[in-house]
Amino acid sequence: MASRQPRNRLTLFGKVDAVLGICSMVSAVVSSIISGAFRGKSGADTYHHHIIQGAVKKLMTRYTPLQLQYLLESSDQIYLKYCKRSQVEPNFVSTDQGVKGFWIGSPRAKYVGIYFHGGGFAVDGTKSHIDLCLELQRSLGQNGTKLAWFYSTYTLTPHSTYPTQFCEAVKTLNYVLQDLGRHPSEVILAGDSAGANLCLAILSHMTHPATGVPRLIVQEPLKALVLISPWVSFDHNWPSVRRNKYKDIEAADATALWSRIYLDVNPTNHYIEAVRAPEEWWKGAKVQHTLVLAGEDEILVDPITAWVHNFQV
Repeated sequence: MASRQPRNRLTLFGKVDAVLGICSMVSAVVSSIISGAFRGKSGADTYHHHIIQGAVKKLMTRYTPLQLQYLLESSDQIYLKYCKRSQVEPNFVSTDQGVKGFWIGSPRAKYVGIYFHGGGFAVDGTKSHIDLCLELQRSLGQNGTKLAWFYSTYTLTPHSTYPTQFCEAVKTLNYVLQDLGRHPSEVILAGDSAGANLCLAILSHMTHPATGVPRLIVQEPLKALVLISPWVSFDHNWPSVRRNKYKDIEAADATALWSRIYLDVNPTNHYIEAVRAPEEWWKGAKVQHTLVLAGEDEILVDPITAWVHNFQV
């Protein structure tokens, strides 16, 4: 099955440039191999991580979102490979309301997790995202808890910008609650980076309905919210951005560009940058349990910490 993300907007020149960019990738790796020995305490924690970071940062800054989508496998393609390898029948979903994604496990499992992948809204999910869902499913299964994942393949930028992804995320939760008839206490929202951003946008929408976004009626709290390195701020003036510039795998220049593309002409708000919402905003948040994970060497660990404080108070 071909990817359902639009992939026909990259020009011939863009495709040629994407291929030629491989040379700069090789150069970045060679440079990292040499510079790794001199990285010091301000750099990556290990030599191996230093090399990987050099390659990933070059990938993020050298290529445009369209080029990255052209070069990298889509979530759908990775999922099909998993299904073939595991001899599992693919279960794709594409509704008239705009819900797109696929199932990992049976929709009739005791709990349903909705996963929104990261990638700055510009890059599709990776094998690591699907592997994470599978590992969590396996670990819980060993304890007798049946969990299935609905993995959202929301529209990427620049094919569409805010609030498209937000609307699709809300529609995805509505699909699970309304179309499948699942109780909120059986539903988990999870995501990393930009995907976690969408989780928080949904959480805000439940108690503070956003204008122009599909209605979401959730009478009772969701089971849980799992946020991995949530993208809660587009501001790069936090101390951790400078402090961890050479430690984090994220390239600040790339994330700044991707956030501008996502915003397009829209001003920022509490649904886009959760850290901007005051403590009172989160009172009565409709979720039973919340898990937030972030690394001390991330460039945006400071705004994540600030958001957690606001959420807990």
